[in-house]
Amino acid sequence: MDTQITLNTRRQRPKMLERLRNLFFWFGVFSFLFVLSAFTKAYQPVAEWLAVAEYSDKCDYIVLLPAGPIPNITTLGRTYQTALEAQKNPSAKVIISNKLEGRYIGSTLWTIKVELMLRGVPRESILLEKQARSTNEHAKYIKETKMGDYKKDSYLLVTSPSHVKRSVLAFKAAGFAHVYASAASESYGWEDIGEGLFIRYKMWNRLVEQVFVLREVAAIVFYKIRGWA
Repeated sequence: MDTQITLNTRRQRPKMLERLRNLFFWFGVFSFLFVLSAFTKAYQPVAEWLAVAEYSDKCDYIVLLPAGPIPNITTLGRTYQTALEAQKNPSAKVIISNKLEGRYIGSTLWTIKVELMLRGVPRESILLEKQARSTNEHAKYIKETKMGDYKKDSYLLVTSPSHVKRSVLAFKAAGFAHVYASAASESYGWEDIGEGLFIRYKMWNRLVEQVFVLREVAAIVFYKIRGWA
């Protein structure tokens, strides 16, 4: 009996090793293509598609979609962009949509509201939606809490470039008739910090950009399957 088990184990080892070799081979191929794409920016057309949406600076509501509490760099960028849009359209109400957990003071909602006020957005212009945890829930709860007339009023979504497409699709799927978007810039200026910028910085930034692009494409597919986009 023990001999039979030993023989079976020995037969299985070559198959396991073959599977591991295949796994590492395809992982290597994927990694090579991933790095190659960073050099060539082959992902750029998809990134641009994700960032495309109609824009209007005459919307009734400006909706800030957070990505965590300040000083999160992504949320800071979106907050800055929201303040710019509010300056262009002072009559618009600004909605911050994010689930409130625990105390209000020090929460994501509170830090963003304070930052907007520091940038000149009047306190009375800021509305808080306190239940949403995801993109589809932003649309769901803004609609359910009746922050405006989702069929008649216009909404300008402020989010990151890679998140624009999914956000607009989610709001339209929820029934919002007039949805626009403003992408918060995630590009950075370059000072003179010596040679070799591509290897030192740009290539790695592009690798991160590709991760965001892949994530958003996967998320859009998931949203389509669930009927959220």
